[in-house]
Amino acid sequence: MRVEFALAGSGPASPAVSATAARRRLDRFDCGVLLVFSAISVWVLALDLWQVVVHGRVWTGTDGLYLVDQMQYLAWIRDASHHVLASNLFVLRPTAADYFQPAIMISGGLSALGMAPWLSFLLWKPVAVVGFFFAARAYVNRSLPGLWARRAGLVLALFYGSFTLVYGSVSVLGDLFPGFLSWGYVFGLLALAAMTAAFLSYDTARRRGKVSWMPGLLGALAGLMHPWHGELMILVILGGELFMGRTREPLLERARLLVLTVGVAAVPLIYYILLGHADLSWRLARVASRHSFSLWSILLVIVPLLIPAAFAYRVRPRGFLGATTRAWPLACMVVFVLSATALSATPLHAFQGITVPLAVLSIEGIRRFDWGWLRRPKLAAIAAVALATVPATAYELYLAKKTVAVGPSNSTFILPDERRAIDFLQHDPVKGGVLTRSYLGAIVPGRTGRRVFVGDCLWSQPGCYDRTDSAESLFDGLMGRHAARAFVSDSGARFVLADCQATANLRRLLGPMIVGERRFGCAAVYELDAPGPATGPLAESRADAAVRAARRQ
Repeated sequence: MRVEFALAGSGPASPAVSATAARRRLDRFDCGVLLVFSAISVWVLALDLWQVVVHGRVWTGTDGLYLVDQMQYLAWIRDASHHVLASNLFVLRPTAADYFQPAIMISGGLSALGMAPWLSFLLWKPVAVVGFFFAARAYVNRSLPGLWARRAGLVLALFYGSFTLVYGSVSVLGDLFPGFLSWGYVFGLLALAAMTAAFLSYDTARRRGKVSWMPGLLGALAGLMHPWHGELMILVILGGELFMGRTREPLLERARLLVLTVGVAAVPLIYYILLGHADLSWRLARVASRHSFSLWSILLVIVPLLIPAAFAYRVRPRGFLGATTRAWPLACMVVFVLSATALSATPLHAFQGITVPLAVLSIEGIRRFDWGWLRRPKLAAIAAVALATVPATAYELYLAKKTVAVGPSNSTFILPDERRAIDFLQHDPVKGGVLTRSYLGAIVPGRTGRRVFVGDCLWSQPGCYDRTDSAESLFDGLMGRHAARAFVSDSGARFVLADCQATANLRRLLGPMIVGERRFGCAAVYELDAPGPATGPLAESRADAAVRAARRQ
């Protein structure tokens, strides 16, 4: 006897689900899943607000686990509020305002109207959470027949997680958990929603035999907000067509749709390639972010879904969305490999969203077996889904709480005197960059719109660690008078911002260089005599310095 195993459908394969049948109304279960996903998305925000309300902390306005990334977004928003396009504010040398990202541009427009950058950034959270929920739900509903199969697929797509080894320690991988992306990485979550919607739009156009701009535009939107998803979208579409092989559908219409979709989606990727070659900051940031990551760590996470999913590959897909689902994990592998080369960076990003196709494939694979020996198949299915989602989700929440805890090196919360000093820099009409430690350097650009000497080691290049060490030595009083003055002069800074942990007597060290001093309790701002341009080895890369020297001869 063959049973449903609470996942609906029977037999080796189910026919493709029509788009009309998949567009069912939200039921109580769907609303409950959306509510849980939304609650997880505001977990870190709630932890931060708890510190503000209960303990009176001064919050910097971000809700991510890694402050420098969110502060990078705020800096772009602040700069976009003045120039529309954003530049790199984490160095004191002039940088081109040439970065276009639609969500940042919209937030910049809101900030230009008076809204704080941190608020205009947080407004994208509900958009990203709701957008990804409905995109994932539509994908699962169109891919799987049967109510319980769709419910299980949706829960796995949104909440699946598993433990793995991360640099020798047992942990979880945030990039593979959609809820993690809602903690300060909403642009990545928005890109996932746009990419998933692009697959659905392409499938609809292909079924109807029509050529549509929508799949390419959605893919381009995904690529603009997160280039990895633009690459992934193109590879998945191409892979889906390969999986489909020869069909009775008109070849000309298929080719026109494919070329149009890939061509439009590739435009942002070409833009990023040009940006990486033409803009020194982007070129240095790409090099700084390049690293390797263990593929085994990723495989350990997804293997519980990969095993049943493997059986789904034995069946030929009945429609293009089924082919897309089979191509998606393979495309992730390709993007992962490319991201570990000189062509890209941050390989772990390639697997963001992998739970969507694996949730569908694993259920398709499970349905190929006879589960008649189970006495209560529905209960067993519920237990299996809970085991695949609840423990890792609970650990993610615990890890987030531990990571955002208040500490001396966590500038998610700063002291009131430090905020007063930053507010002074925000409103002081005297223009110029700021020399401070990375502790406050990460915050200053997004709060004030001023450039800093060091703040984010992706963008405070070249020599970010040398910058950080030099700034630490200055504010810890480890530099002599001559070295301190030479260092500050070469930095090109107009202001020196001392946080509450600084121990150096900057008035004595810098002497006549200081033309103004404002103290704010334990923090202080020193205005320097009009500086020249940033000079020295930290002002530019060695390669660019060599080219500059050759041109002078």
